[in-house]
Amino acid sequence: MMSPRAFLLLFATLASASAVADELYKSVDSAGNVTYSSTPPKGSKVEKLEVAPPPSEAEVREAEERLKKNEAQANELEAQRREKEAAEAEREAEEARLREAQKPVEPVVIETPAPQPDYYPPPGTRYPSGVPIPLPAPRPRPSPR
Repeated sequence: MMSPRAFLLLFATLASASAVADELYKSVDSAGNVTYSSTPPKGSKVEKLEVAPPPSEAEVREAEERLKKNEAQANELEAQRREKEAAEAEREAEEARLREAQKPVEPVVIETPAPQPDYYPPPGTRYPSGVPIPLPAPRPRPSPR
């Protein structure tokens, strides 16, 4: 806990700091260096600056209320943006699903032909001219896989 003597010392320091802060001087020396101080320096060009008073408690409360309203509005807009993005993503997913469903089915490609049964005319069959039909040379059968 702070002692009453330390509290009074702290209060006096803060009160004197706010009283001194009311006057502010800007000086420019011969080399062009700019200096700000609470006391006017001698031997250089001095300009007294007006210090704005601190805001009143009412102005601080109004600023805090505006801040709360702005944060609430920003949160609401953020929620709306997220909802819109989610709806857009859902719509795009549905469109992609429909495009996929409308895509033509790829034909099935058989890389090796299916074995065809050999047709041989019965023995003794002849062409209409009477010449016997020669039997074709037997084809090698594909090996089963």
